[in-house]
Amino acid sequence: MLTLALEFSCPTLQHPDPDRHVWDFWYYFEPETGIFHLFYLNAERILVAEDKHHFSSQVGYATTKDFLTIDWISDRVLGADPCGWDDTSIWSGDIVKIQGGFLMFYTSRNQATDDGMTQNVGVAFTHHIQSFDRWFRIPNIRIQPQAPYETRHVPDDMTIPAWRDPFLFRHQKQIYLLLSAKDPQQPVGKKGAVALLKAKNNSFEQWEYLPSIYQPGFYAEMEVPQLYRSGIDEYALVYSSWAKYDFAPSTQKSGGLQGITSSSLFDFPTESPKVFLPETAQLYACRVIPELGGEIVGFDITTGGIRRSGVKTGLRHVDRDFSSYSIDI
Repeated sequence: MLTLALEFSCPTLQHPDPDRHVWDFWYYFEPETGIFHLFYLNAERILVAEDKHHFSSQVGYATTKDFLTIDWISDRVLGADPCGWDDTSIWSGDIVKIQGGFLMFYTSRNQATDDGMTQNVGVAFTHHIQSFDRWFRIPNIRIQPQAPYETRHVPDDMTIPAWRDPFLFRHQKQIYLLLSAKDPQQPVGKKGAVALLKAKNNSFEQWEYLPSIYQPGFYAEMEVPQLYRSGIDEYALVYSSWAKYDFAPSTQKSGGLQGITSSSLFDFPTESPKVFLPETAQLYACRVIPELGGEIVGFDITTGGIRRSGVKTGLRHVDRDFSSYSIDI
């Protein structure tokens, strides 16, 4: 049974350069040192007023031990490749440790594809996570939207296409990938879904497109999906939605970090998603941090920057151990 505990409130951690705006982040926790290696989206703050920062975002690198202080190391470890398919800004991703290094799954777009808003997922590699200037793209991996998911913009939809925010996990020795997606079977304006892909031959190069893990018909979009354990035999699927895109009967247009629990990993009930942290908490694109008792951490909607919420969920990691896997570079 999931319970929430509010412990304390924390200040928002801002980038030391007042001209840099920081929002979505993801991380790798290093148990030997107790260090969280953070990767975060950032852009010039002047672009925020006109909501243009999303189209200039790049990935920065930082470290922390507690999300109470952050060592901001580099603004740019991965940016748009003007000669590649990912020639626009970089959007949210995930990072896992494999043999000989680390893989970063990230979201980007191609200016010449459809209307320039169709997202794909790419992969970059580094041998050493702290070698922040040595990430190399893997050119043969480009995960594009395919059936049974929407593949491009739908006229009159409330939001842009969705094929972003990758999250990897393992189950029964198989590799799976979650993505923010759209379900073509749901009505316009309520197409938000969480896509489920399975790695073919248990490698990262090719993927089988499975039916969505959750497609309730309640949201215009469901962003930054993540999977956790909420009990011995229970899973929690969490995601973010803005209040204006939240039409779930049980949430009363709260938006924010929401989720659903189930004893079956691939059978989440459609009805009655829960609100873990409403949008009124002024945090978005939140991550659950199991190393901090499942505390919810997100970016500050008002000012940018990263902030602990003080809300502990008790959620724990699913299997994200990829250390036995390798990839041809």
